[in-house]
Amino acid sequence: MLTCGTLPGRLAGVRCWSRTVVGARAALGGFRLRRPTVVGVYDQYDVIADDYAQHFPDDFASRPFDRALVHVFAGLVQQSGGGNVLDVGCGPGQATAELGAAGLRTHAIDGSPAMVSIARRRYPHARYQVADMASLPYQDAAFGGLCAWYSIIHTPADRLAGLFAEFSRVLADPGWLLLGFQTDAPPLVFDEAFGHKVDMTFLRHNVTAVHEALLAAGFTVYATSKRERLQHLSETAAQAFVIAHRGPLH
Repeated sequence: MLTCGTLPGRLAGVRCWSRTVVGARAALGGFRLRRPTVVGVYDQYDVIADDYAQHFPDDFASRPFDRALVHVFAGLVQQSGGGNVLDVGCGPGQATAELGAAGLRTHAIDGSPAMVSIARRRYPHARYQVADMASLPYQDAAFGGLCAWYSIIHTPADRLAGLFAEFSRVLADPGWLLLGFQTDAPPLVFDEAFGHKVDMTFLRHNVTAVHEALLAAGFTVYATSKRERLQHLSETAAQAFVIAHRGPLH
């Protein structure tokens, strides 16, 4: 999954077939589009990886508010005595690089081998693995921080608590979590991206639902920010950011 989540945010090079999804399916001209499985999503990102990386080389340069939040998160991790951070769903590595620039020792995973290859080539300072973020290949309490930067966009709301519990498992105590995601808009459904046929649904999560899932997984919400979409960057939804602490705040 993509770290910066700009495929649904910017429509250059991407044709949107339908922007309205009813439940788990969308009726599209007589064809019923099922939400893709996680494995299917990873496979599809392999197909579009090179095009995506060329179109969106650095999302933080044009989004200073987002960049500032990453650095606030990094400061919290460092203040708590942590230095190792995991970027899940790293995509071509934009957030991985920003975490490193903020002074953290970065590890990164993505389920798409093609995305990991691009990230490793562009930002070799980090340590990468191909892995599913729902089953992380790390020991308990391995990291002081975990960043999921637009990486929950394919996870249904009723599965977020389980995913966050896995994030919590690999976080030390104290440990910090940073989430970025789109909100306040219906899901987007794509059948084509950069000239390739795809079958992808991008979810825009409700902030309250994300908070509830975090609490169910044992996190304490520390801060929540939301900004409106940047029309000059062709964003199609508001952007939400949550920083959460593993367990109660000390």
